[in-house]
Amino acid sequence: MKKLFVSALLLLFTFKTQSQSNTIDRSLIKEDLKEILNDISKDYVYLNQKNTDLKCIEDHYSSKIEQINNIVDVVLFFEYLIAEFYDSHFILNTNTSYSYRLYAPVFLSYNEKNKPVISNLWQSQIDLISENILGSEILKFNGVPFDDAINAFPTSCNNKTAPETRKWIANKIVAGKYNEPRILTLKKQNGDEFEFDLDKMEFKNNSGFLNSRIENGIGIIRINNSLGQNTVISEFDWALEKLMDTEGLILDLRNTINGGNTYVARGIMSRFIDSELPYQKHLHPHESWDNQPEVVQSWVEYASPRGVQYKKPVVILVGRWTASMGEGLTIGLEAMQRAAVVGTEMRRLAGEVFNYSLPNQTFGFSMPAIELFHANGTARERYIPHYYVKQTSTEKDEILEKGILVLKEKIESVAKTDSLLALELESFSVEDQTLRLLLPDVVKKFGRESAEYTYIWSLINQQDSITVKKLIDFVETHGWVGKSRVGDKANQAIWLTIQHADLETQEKYLPLLEESVTDGESPGWHLAFLKDRVLMKKGEPQIYGTQAVWDEPQQKYRIYKIKDVGDVNERRKALGLGTVEEHAEQNGYIFDQKEK
Repeated sequence: MKKLFVSALLLLFTFKTQSQSNTIDRSLIKEDLKEILNDISKDYVYLNQKNTDLKCIEDHYSSKIEQINNIVDVVLFFEYLIAEFYDSHFILNTNTSYSYRLYAPVFLSYNEKNKPVISNLWQSQIDLISENILGSEILKFNGVPFDDAINAFPTSCNNKTAPETRKWIANKIVAGKYNEPRILTLKKQNGDEFEFDLDKMEFKNNSGFLNSRIENGIGIIRINNSLGQNTVISEFDWALEKLMDTEGLILDLRNTINGGNTYVARGIMSRFIDSELPYQKHLHPHESWDNQPEVVQSWVEYASPRGVQYKKPVVILVGRWTASMGEGLTIGLEAMQRAAVVGTEMRRLAGEVFNYSLPNQTFGFSMPAIELFHANGTARERYIPHYYVKQTSTEKDEILEKGILVLKEKIESVAKTDSLLALELESFSVEDQTLRLLLPDVVKKFGRESAEYTYIWSLINQQDSITVKKLIDFVETHGWVGKSRVGDKANQAIWLTIQHADLETQEKYLPLLEESVTDGESPGWHLAFLKDRVLMKKGEPQIYGTQAVWDEPQQKYRIYKIKDVGDVNERRKALGLGTVEEHAEQNGYIFDQKEK
């Protein structure tokens, strides 16, 4: 059936037990079975990667239709069929009280002895836990030996002994059914056995779409499972504004289990970049229309800058409950080299999901039809954080602690880098100014028409060409570095050197200076001087009255012509300059322009 794009985990609606008496037309179930199998065979992008027999599914589930007596049976029929593909991003868009939950507050892995153990805990969301259950082996679930529970899981057409399938089923079992308890019989690493009730765990009461705070100069923003709420963008902007002066930022995405949408993700990413950058790749390997040959379709998605950029180091915290768009946001910021990622594997939800309908039901299903990749080519569901944290303790937040440590290292590294950048820029200033400082003595001793004066200017021009080339290489690599990073003197060296570049170079980098001034990273008068110099070189009137030309008869410099001279002082004031009359007097310039 027609599919509609779905960017967040859809809200599920639940059939209550009182609906069980509804009359069921089994012929319609057969039609819907045919439809879903057709959609899977055509569009399920991971079908060839699954150890699942489609013919088995067709035969097995066809034989089950006669056993369907009510709407609950219908829902479970399709729920179990979808579970054959052991894919947490492939789900039915409804449930019953007899359905399996989508996730649990613990995550299971198999250890080197092939035993199921609790490898991850939703620590950022759990408020209180009485036992350190990390590393504990699961012996039983609700009193049933765990291997027996896996074998009894209601799928029949996948290989339950295959590691990936078995791991998925194990986590589905501990997620549990809505109408049943979730009591684990565990064995600690020291051999002690005990029972643990998942439903008695206490969870944090999250208020608002996000929380933010400052700790020791570091900003922390925690997203509260809200990446599907469009208004979270404005809330994020508000929170980030309060943290702009922090030394670095931690973005905690460990509670984004319900995913979100790309609009919100791009809205967040846009605050950390200063140019359009790629953040993820899409791949449709089997596009085909009108029974024509399959053609591979792929494209790269970009994020564009928005608002005032946060330019300090960023660390993202992730875990098994970082899901879907939380995963996309993570790999995007890392791909754009704007964040380091700290934590465990994420939810590993594969692909871009679409919504499909069943022609005879009030519900449908969501299924991945497009593959998604990190910009470096890594499949999103295979991504592992560079700074990996193995959870071992429930007494402390190991991922947050590691995140703070990594962020501090990044802050220190930036500080060292900025110090070196400042020295490099200050050397440009020395190269630019040293010969110019000799000019007054040369003029006084030999005059402006002398060979000595001409020679000193030839040396200045040669040095300018060398210094400007070095500065261009610097700006292309590091940008127009602001005073908050390198200090006023080094920041001024960029402007000073560009002032003595050719017109083409000045026009190319003028927008960078404008942005730096807007961000408060360069003084406004830098912009006034460079803008006026560009206009003067082009033979146009200047705006701020900063430029002067030599008046040979008067043997003085004269302020170059100004556009709308009557308003010039208002324009100068807006950029932090005094009046043009004061400028002329301080420098001995002639200023005799009058408002027309």
